This record gives sequence, structure tokens and C-alpha cells, in this order.
Amino acid sequence: MDNLLSSLGGLNLLIQVHTVSAIILTIFLIPLTLLMKKGSRYHRACGITTLLLALVFSASALMMLFNPNLIPHLKADIPEYPIDTAYVYNIHSDLLLIGLASIFIYSIYSAYRIWPRIKHSTDGRITSNVIDWVLAAVALWVTIFYLQMFFYDMDEHPGYANIYLAPSVLMLIFAGLDFYTFVFRPTIYGKPWWALHMSKMLYAWSALIKGFLLRDFHLTLDRTVLHEIASIVIWLSISLLVYLFYRKNLNSRYAKKEKIEKT
Repeated sequence: MDNLLSSLGGLNLLIQVHTVSAIILTIFLIPLTLLMKKGSRYHRACGITTLLLALVFSASALMMLFNPNLIPHLKADIPEYPIDTAYVYNIHSDLLLIGLASIFIYSIYSAYRIWPRIKHSTDGRITSNVIDWVLAAVALWVTIFYLQMFFYDMDEHPGYANIYLAPSVLMLIFAGLDFYTFVFRPTIYGKPWWALHMSKMLYAWSALIKGFLLRDFHLTLDRTVLHEIASIVIWLSISLLVYLFYRKNLNSRYAKKEKIEKT
């Protein structure tokens, strides 16, 4: 373990594990989970596999932050990947990278938590536990920290300040929805909870896709505004299309299930 957290070889191994798990999640597991029949055993099995591999992906990302060779590695990448300057030359580079990992962790695991929260209801109202509060606190932390960095960089590095604006606003919306369900506990009946689950899963997927685009398409810093706007618009559009496509089928399915449970 010490070797992973301190040596260059350990960093390279973590990068390989992180990259392979990201490729499998982005290209295979998450798309398969989204395409499979909702509620089927194959959908659930693929979803659990996605969560387990997401744990490997997230753990490897967080472990890299403890390796002192990470920032020199990013600096060496700068001629090929200019986007890395947003992290290398920022006063909070490690925290910014934790923020990226936090967005993915929050999105995918809070999406999964929708179903246990419904399953464990004894009074027909949504439940929550400490895991849900911690995940919402993670989203709120990302919101506050990224907004702080946005305002700081508007003065110091305006070329890439907008990297932090769109994710922070979206995390604020998600955190607000979470805290609303914690406090007011809306009914599990007649609510398209699957839509909230789906939108968070899609955002986790879009975060992975964004990671590949930022690196592999060599986006320059002066294009970050367009990139952030485009990524949010695409995510919203896909979420809306998926919702409209599945709305009739899933709403009727959950309505039948609700009648059975009530009787």
C-alpha cells in the first residue's frame, strides 16, 4: 500500500487501474445498464457490477491524490493536454481533483440509493439514512468549493474559471432535491423516482465521457465555456429524451406495483 501511495510505479499502476475501469464503465457497463429492461434481474445485476467497478474507479482516483508524483505527472502532460493547467497551477489542485471524483461518486451512488430508500419505506414515504446525508453533503461541498474557485479564477485565471461553474450549480440543484426529500419525505406513490435515478446515472456517465473528451480531444482552455454549456445541454437533452421514451411504460408499471403494495 505504501508503494502505491508514494512511488512513481505505484502511481502508474493506479493510473492503469483507473483508466481501464473508466473505459469499461463508460463504453460497456453504464450503457448496458441503461439499455436493459428496467427492473429485470439483468438490469439489477449489471447495475450492481457497475457500482462495484465504480468503487474501484473512485478508490484509484482518490489514492492517486496521496501520491506525491501526481502533480509532476500532470505537469509533464501539459504540452499534450492544456486542460491540466487548470489543476496544476491552481492553489487547490488536489482539492479540485477530489471535486471531480466527488461528483462521480455522488451521482452514481445517490442514483442507486433511490431504490433502497423506497424499498425500506414502512409508511409510504421516502426514507433516508446516514449514507444519503453524507452523499448530499458531498454534493454540497462540491457546490461551495467549486463556486469559490469560480469567483477566485474570474480574477486570477478567467480562461478556465467556467470549468467550475456548471458542475457547482448542478450539484446545488441535486443537493437541494436530496435535502428536500430528507426533510419533507414525499410519498413514494405517484412520483417518477426512476426519473431522478436515471438523471443522476446519466450525469455520472456524462462525467466519465467528459473526462475522456477533455483529455483525448486536447481541448484548449479558451474553449471551456462552450464545452461546459454544451455538456450540460447534452445531458439535459438526453435525460429528457430518455424520460419521454420510458415515461408511459415505467409510470404504468410502477402504478401497478403501487396498487399491489397498497392492497
